[in-house]
Amino acid sequence: MKGKCFLAWIMALPFLAVTNAINLSDILWIIGIISFSGGVLSILSLIQIRLRYKKINYFPSHTQKASIIIPCKGKDENFEENIKSFLNQNYENYEVICVVDSPSDPSFAELERIAMKNQKMRVEISDLLESCSGKNSALLKGVKKSKDADVFVFADADIRPHKDWLSDLLAPLDDEKIGATTGYRWYFAHDITSLLLSVWNAAISSVLFYDILNFTWGGSTAIKKRIFEELKIAEVWKKSLVDDLSLTGVLKKNGYKIRLVPSCIVESYEEAGFTSLLKWTTKQICWVRFYFPSLWKMAVILNVGLKFTNVFGLFIIFIGYPIPGILMFSPVIFDVFRGWLEFNAFKSLMKYPRNKFGPAIPHAFIRPFASFLITYNLISSIFVRKIEWAGRKYSLR
Repeated sequence: MKGKCFLAWIMALPFLAVTNAINLSDILWIIGIISFSGGVLSILSLIQIRLRYKKINYFPSHTQKASIIIPCKGKDENFEENIKSFLNQNYENYEVICVVDSPSDPSFAELERIAMKNQKMRVEISDLLESCSGKNSALLKGVKKSKDADVFVFADADIRPHKDWLSDLLAPLDDEKIGATTGYRWYFAHDITSLLLSVWNAAISSVLFYDILNFTWGGSTAIKKRIFEELKIAEVWKKSLVDDLSLTGVLKKNGYKIRLVPSCIVESYEEAGFTSLLKWTTKQICWVRFYFPSLWKMAVILNVGLKFTNVFGLFIIFIGYPIPGILMFSPVIFDVFRGWLEFNAFKSLMKYPRNKFGPAIPHAFIRPFASFLITYNLISSIFVRKIEWAGRKYSLR
């Protein structure tokens, strides 16, 4: 509600100044102070989150039987190493079920070869359903074929989890209030495009620290079989295009919490040009718009409204209101500090060698551009009606 009021004030600014003879300078000062305060709060909240999460300790129990279900479609140069990382977990009681669309899939032969050398792993052929996405079809086949699982773990084949990933992901589930745990992906930058992708991804994943805004991520999610069946998630997935956001909606509707496990934020690799980056990031926001509309609306109000204010701040600097203009523009500067804090927060909470992350400064200075990219994604998502995903096209209604 506060965000809507703030945006309404900005949009009505010229009208109010003229028709009601309100002192324009006072209005600009008020908006500037609000913008500056929002920037300060964004910094303080991230510091508070980092301190809070460093104090949270879970003690993993290895007694629960876990079924890791991995939909696989095609393969890249990292495919074999990624799959083998799932088979090298510091956890005893688990199995790995890889599901492909058909034996003709490029990943099938590779998976069969790996499975022959490891009894923990099986390969299944998906029953492709017309009512849902190919990924959901694969997950449902994995659930159907799991053997006496206490916990379902859903993962993507393009991540490479560390050895403690499974035990860390399962540990918080001992809390009955937690319906599911989640990790997220992390891109280690190797060029300017991947740096922007990494910063964009970090900005999105920072939302997961807030219980009211967070969601499960399908590339790294765990849920007790009892809760999965109690909430009839399989029936929901049969009618959905995405797995994670539809799961999020059911969990929150039924009063369950979703807990981010920062140590389960895992390495992923994406090689793409700038045009592909724009399309991919917009697609992620489209899924949010369709399956988590409350979060999307809040992002539109706060992000788009704030970016409008930032640009407007530059304008009023040049028409003779320098201090209010600087205050309005200040969140862009705060974004640099937030980028530095985000980078170091994830670096301290994730389980990867510190030297693998590289320096924080590039991440910090790209952060304002990532914020404007999110604005572009949010606005673009309004006009998207169809999405192409894994070789299939889906209509958003």
